[in-house]
Amino acid sequence: MMSRNSGCRCGEFIWNGLKTVIIENDILRIEILAGKGTDIVEFLYKPEDIDFMWRSPIPFHNPYLFPITKESKHGNFLDYYPGGWQEIFPNGGTPCEYKGAVLGLHGEVALLPWDYKILEDTSEKVSVLFSVRTYRTPFELEKIITIEKGNGYIEIEEKVKNTGGQNMDFMWGHHPAFGKPFLSSDCFIKLSNCKIKVIPGDGKSLTNLKQTEGIWPYVEGIDGNKVDISRVPSEKDNVSDVIFLTDLKEGKYEIINEKKKIGFFFEFPLSVFRCLWFWRIAGGSYDYPWYGRNYNVALEPFSSLPDLEEAVKRGDQLKLKPEEELKVKMKCGVIKE
Repeated sequence: MMSRNSGCRCGEFIWNGLKTVIIENDILRIEILAGKGTDIVEFLYKPEDIDFMWRSPIPFHNPYLFPITKESKHGNFLDYYPGGWQEIFPNGGTPCEYKGAVLGLHGEVALLPWDYKILEDTSEKVSVLFSVRTYRTPFELEKIITIEKGNGYIEIEEKVKNTGGQNMDFMWGHHPAFGKPFLSSDCFIKLSNCKIKVIPGDGKSLTNLKQTEGIWPYVEGIDGNKVDISRVPSEKDNVSDVIFLTDLKEGKYEIINEKKKIGFFFEFPLSVFRCLWFWRIAGGSYDYPWYGRNYNVALEPFSSLPDLEEAVKRGDQLKLKPEEELKVKMKCGVIKE
């Protein structure tokens, strides 16, 4: 039960067997799966009943009660992916091996249960501390999510600590995916000029882009014409791409729905999250796992390009000495015209 029915408030629930925390005020309701990765599966703008988060077509099951039919060579991230927003750590992207540990798709913490503690619960402000320890690598993460009365945004403070006795490399990212009813071809992405790199397709996805590079927002299309990738494709465009955005000038982006006159912003420290992974999909990915079902866009602040093993070779990984910590602050929420 909620302690109040007005102002800022916090509720603790069991959903699908998982501990779930809901924080809200008069503008937003945020649903967080503490029992699985602290996934944010709802980011609801209450005045218009618009949830920004995308819901995966894969039925979501409690990862601790639902047996998978066979282990995937990529790990279990996709088997238990509800859509929404995941924390990605200490590996991002394809599986790899690091210091003898095999790390699956998108690392460890998105599949782990997190502990939590309510730090403040008043009508003016709610703050919740979430924490987790990785098990194949020696890290501890803490995350405080705060909502205040009258604010259409949340603030996130995070800390990662190397609890091992040797220097450790890692990747760090956030994986918010946006979908209907917010997302449509009326949306455009606003961010500062940056470099664009379109990566090769996987052989089962369709695209209107060449495997090429460009400067935001234009890249060359397969027909030779420029494509403005700041415009979100329509649901029927039958495209699917993974694009990397580097050399960012500002740690911020906005996604604006011009017709609904509403948007979402995300502010992040460019000193840590130095690039954006841009996943856009409008039906065009076939076979496992999407089978032509998806319509979503994800703009993911990441420390590095994939994966940790390759990041170490390139030298763009993050590093911590024994007992050393790294802290970040982020802010995200609603833009309302």
